[in-house]
Amino acid sequence: AQSKLKAGEDTFAEHEEQFKVVVSKAKVSPKTKTLALQVLPKYLGHYPAQADSALDILIDLFEEGEGYRMKAIESFKSIASSASASVISKLVGVLAQLLLSEDEKEVAVVNQALCTALQQDVQATTTALLELMTAEASVRGKAVEFLTAELVPRAPALFKDNTEAQNAVATQIKKLLGTATTAEVSVYLKILFALQVFQSGEEGANELLGIVINSIDLAADFDASEANADRFLTLLRSARLIFNHGASPMKVMSYVSKKVLPKFDELSPTQQTTLLKVLAEISPIMRGHTCRDFLTAIYPIMLALLPEEVTEETKLNYTSIECVLYAFHQTASRVPGFLHPLCGIKISTGQPENKIDEDHTAKLADLHKRLAVANKQSTEFVKKLQQVRTKLNETKAEGEEAKKDLATKKEACTASLLTCNHVSALATNLKPTPPKFMADNTA
Repeated sequence: AQSKLKAGEDTFAEHEEQFKVVVSKAKVSPKTKTLALQVLPKYLGHYPAQADSALDILIDLFEEGEGYRMKAIESFKSIASSASASVISKLVGVLAQLLLSEDEKEVAVVNQALCTALQQDVQATTTALLELMTAEASVRGKAVEFLTAELVPRAPALFKDNTEAQNAVATQIKKLLGTATTAEVSVYLKILFALQVFQSGEEGANELLGIVINSIDLAADFDASEANADRFLTLLRSARLIFNHGASPMKVMSYVSKKVLPKFDELSPTQQTTLLKVLAEISPIMRGHTCRDFLTAIYPIMLALLPEEVTEETKLNYTSIECVLYAFHQTASRVPGFLHPLCGIKISTGQPENKIDEDHTAKLADLHKRLAVANKQSTEFVKKLQQVRTKLNETKAEGEEAKKDLATKKEACTASLLTCNHVSALATNLKPTPPKFMADNTA
């Protein structure tokens, strides 16, 4: 049968019966098993009607023992280079299970096989991998690792000009986002960002934002549990990237202001800082009513981060303070007439919301007192950091690890200096009448 297959390479259809013989006799003896591992992967692509049976034989041989295991895995790689979409879909399910192997050599070959499958048929391979997101957690985890490491970097090239594949994958991801973990959400959105169908300016940005909005579920109350909050923060970071391409932040920021920020205290300290960082990044593109809602919600948080006085137990989170002050500068500069009833800052705009005849001096005095404390503390901390930096610059490290550790400390010290100097500037510029808003390019 093997010789006939070789002889008839130009007339494969005439020799399907010989191929079927190899399949049917594959497990008869060690010799036929070895023959099957050589022949089936090479010719399987030419006999689609026999593909499932041939692949099942190879899977059985893989499971028989160490003698056939690696050869079977290598045969999967060969199959992936020429198989049809249906065969690849089935093969991907097998390969994904093999990613759980503790044998590094096996995993390396499996990885190569999956990469080959991506090159052969990116739609069939990606959709098959995405279908595994309903499997057990261990398989899902390995699938996410592969998608992140191997698909995401190649996605722009693999999906280029393939609208059918892009739409199929996008449709599948839309269905999965609602129940996805934080890691899964992250890789799904990276894939979507790589697709041309979402790169058509504002239109593509709005379509992509719609997917994110549906995943957040703006109609529901915000669940501040750790897992859900992490997932939301991943979605919010993705939305921020979409806003930069022209989509409006109004709907998402309305949800943040009315449902997320009121539960700020229920978030972990790390989540709080992350949220404030993202909001600071979004704040330059907020406008009008979005700014008013945001300021109403963020101002109490800002006051909580700025103590009235400092004791020995007081610990300032300079990163969070920097973010909240930056966001305040950005949004307050766009609705100056709204500030008087909010915090006592009086800027005449002639708008009805201005209400400059009301007395809010107590609010303004409280704000100025807190800003003065923040400025003093950040200035004092800068002096300490400068001393630390001097010592670090004088330190001589020996060995690669020591040098890396020293470089890390220097970077952290420099970053802290920048943060504290920025806090001082942001706090100081809110005290004049009227304030010197550090907005847009001046911040």
